[in-house]
Amino acid sequence: MATEIELFPSGIDPKKLDARPVAHVRFATGATPDPLFQHVMERRSLKETFDTTRTVPDDALADFVTVARATDAQATNLATQVADLRQLTREALIIEIETPHTYKESVDLFRIGHKEVSTNPDGIDFSGPVFEAMHLTRTFTRSAALDASSVAFREGVNAVLANADTAMAHLWQVTAQNTRVDQIAAGRDWMRLHLAATRRGLGVQPLSQALQEYPEMTDLYAQVHQKLAPGGGTVQMLARLGYGPEVSQSPRWPLEAKIRATG
Repeated sequence: MATEIELFPSGIDPKKLDARPVAHVRFATGATPDPLFQHVMERRSLKETFDTTRTVPDDALADFVTVARATDAQATNLATQVADLRQLTREALIIEIETPHTYKESVDLFRIGHKEVSTNPDGIDFSGPVFEAMHLTRTFTRSAALDASSVAFREGVNAVLANADTAMAHLWQVTAQNTRVDQIAAGRDWMRLHLAATRRGLGVQPLSQALQEYPEMTDLYAQVHQKLAPGGGTVQMLARLGYGPEVSQSPRWPLEAKIRATG
């Protein structure tokens, strides 16, 4: 299908979104399929440890630069730079977890057990035998996750940090400005970048904590921009790359729950 996309057809408030439409999209037949589309159903945000014995090849990183259409996409597998970004993303994760109001945003989206996942298939999925057992025994609940002295909290933090520490390469995007249109362009390019990584058999996990704009993250926000956008602009996404295990699809709402057809 070909698409004709008109962004913000009724105008936009640059400071906040309101009830006006974000986009009008018209579909037509006759388009040539994009080669990346065949990997849509394989794509995952891989929140697992990566194989630290396998390097990410240079030609895979070069591929990313070619698929981005509207953003400056860059990647590195240089050991010194990867080590530096491992440390930065680790520090950002710790800040997010140790800042009560930002950590609670994540905990509120926990879906613990298959019943919660089925009812609201849009949050952070904690299903499977281990989590079902922990949920039944009340060793893993949202209250336990918020309790810094609990086993659930400590094990969760260790797992998150271990993932960041196994990054074998990093990928990021920069836009010259940071308008809503730039942000949407970055999101569209991000999908292409992630699909290109999937095509190469690479696992990808966004690590955008250092890109978030709240007071506790100010210093790291400045650092990540100094490192990744020294000439100016906004870093729109930062992710780790590597080779990891195959995982199942995350639950999703049906298309009809989110898309309204008109005309």
